[in-house]
Amino acid sequence: GGSTARTHQTTQEPGGRRYFLAANWKLGIKDVENADALVDAINRAFAKRLVELQDLELCVCPPHVLMQRVRARLHPVLHVGAQNVFESTGPLQDGTGVTTPDILKAVGCSWVILGHSDRRNVFGESDRLLADKAAACLSAGIGVNLTVGETRAQRDAGSAIATVVSQLQAVAERVPANSWSKFVVAYEPVWAVGEGATPCSPEETERVLSALRSWLQVHAPGSSACRLVYTGSINEGNADSYARLGSVDGFVVGRAGLDADSLMTVTRTFCRRKRNGTVGTTTS
Repeated sequence: GGSTARTHQTTQEPGGRRYFLAANWKLGIKDVENADALVDAINRAFAKRLVELQDLELCVCPPHVLMQRVRARLHPVLHVGAQNVFESTGPLQDGTGVTTPDILKAVGCSWVILGHSDRRNVFGESDRLLADKAAACLSAGIGVNLTVGETRAQRDAGSAIATVVSQLQAVAERVPANSWSKFVVAYEPVWAVGEGATPCSPEETERVLSALRSWLQVHAPGSSACRLVYTGSINEGNADSYARLGSVDGFVVGRAGLDADSLMTVTRTFCRRKRNGTVGTTTS
């Protein structure tokens, strides 16, 4: 009916990009019983809001070993993503311990997180490796959620923007012009994440995302379809202040994604703010 059509119009982003929200479970769910319970709760919460949320692409990213189980149980309108793709671009593509984009796709995975600070800064994944992985995923038809972000040392040195642009550039060079609709860039200020950290202010988040968008507009044909999202301890209390930002096309949540009510609140807060209007930068 008419109300459905109206909702559809008001929740679509002005640039034609669908909003994007992902829940990165990391290893916050450690057994099948809790995974099943969380998926069932997410299904119940979102089934009541399908019209309201129809222009939001929502993706759940469980640990690898739970992916097929989550996909079989999760509402079909919601996506399942992987937290990485392993050794799939090296010399032993069919070897021991390898996970390829094709095998992820075979179990119903449609997105993959690449470049999370855990992988870059602890496991030493390089820009070159991430670019190879991204190209392989896109060619297999899997969307890429690339995380970029600077450390405290890089920020203190005044190289925050240069760092994230460099991380994006390394991968963007491998993205075909017609694949940007399947590409999300998540800004994760590494210094602002974790216990006791000082959050990145909405104003600073807008500055960084605007710089990324400006770089894309100049250097990456077709990239107007790319979503830019924020990830950095998003929760029910602060979601609105980041959703207000004109450059924010969505979120990747961590702890808030391990509770269906919290995930629903963040998602509805985001959609409500986008319907009611955003600002280029907050000046409160």
